Amino acid sequence: MSVWSALKNPLRSVLAIVFAFVVMVLVNSIGAWLVAALGHAPSGEARLGWDLAWTILGGIAAIAFASRYAPTRPRVHGGVVWAVIAAASVYAAWDLGNDFPFWFVVGLLASLPFQAAGIWIGQRARPR
Repeated sequence: MSVWSALKNPLRSVLAIVFAFVVMVLVNSIGAWLVAALGHAPSGEARLGWDLAWTILGGIAAIAFASRYAPTRPRVHGGVVWAVIAAASVYAAWDLGNDFPFWFVVGLLASLPFQAAGIWIGQRARPR
């Protein structure tokens, strides 16, 4: 057994998780670009709602990416990405809770179970 074959799956696992977060950033960047292209106001509650929606979509896309491209155990890979997103969301709610409206913080935390749907989406997209 060569070194490459022994390290191939762990390396692919790490890359699937790292690139999942790249996908999340890209989706959020698309949302920021799109809101500017549509000429929406740069602040206000409508903009916060827009940002929340793209944050949720970015989480779903990241989790789906990790589940889709995991070399083995796609649920575990998607679950790891979801756990990091959940921890970051709880931290943001705790640390920034007074800086954002209550509905935004509740929406961010309430979206976590829906973002886990990315695991299902990623598994469905895996080649058989």
